[in-house]
Amino acid sequence: MKDDEGAKNTTSKTITVSLEKLVFDTGEPANPYPSIMGTHYGTIKPNVTIEVSRLYTYPCEGTGGHTEYARIWNNTFNATAKWGGYEGDWKNITFDKTFTLFANETYFYEIRTGSYPQIIHAREFDATGGTITCDKFIDENGNVYYDWIPAIRLW
Repeated sequence: MKDDEGAKNTTSKTITVSLEKLVFDTGEPANPYPSIMGTHYGTIKPNVTIEVSRLYTYPCEGTGGHTEYARIWNNTFNATAKWGGYEGDWKNITFDKTFTLFANETYFYEIRTGSYPQIIHAREFDATGGTITCDKFIDENGNVYYDWIPAIRLW
């Protein structure tokens, strides 16, 4: 005997499952000032595996804070992104290829910011999706800091 024998009414349901895309996100720091353009060097160590194609830089309020150039690499790949100016989706820059940041592996970054990006004033920061560290930041005047992390999002 079948379970539905004699059944006259049927019901069907469609269930849609959407997977949230994993990101690496520092979020906006409580105190992003002082801020100045310059070049950031450091490491990213994700705690989840993330597919990356774009980078967003959190700008200081009322500014055009952005990233002009970004490079992320390790021993197996090298990806770069260049800013196209204040046109279209100018707050995001797209890498020359999509790449994967694997959980618990360390990656190097070089991020050259323009205008006034938000800054996390710490040597190391626990972000959503992993940890980011500052090896050094060289501002546009040549001053060097060891606790300036750019507030960014990778996805």
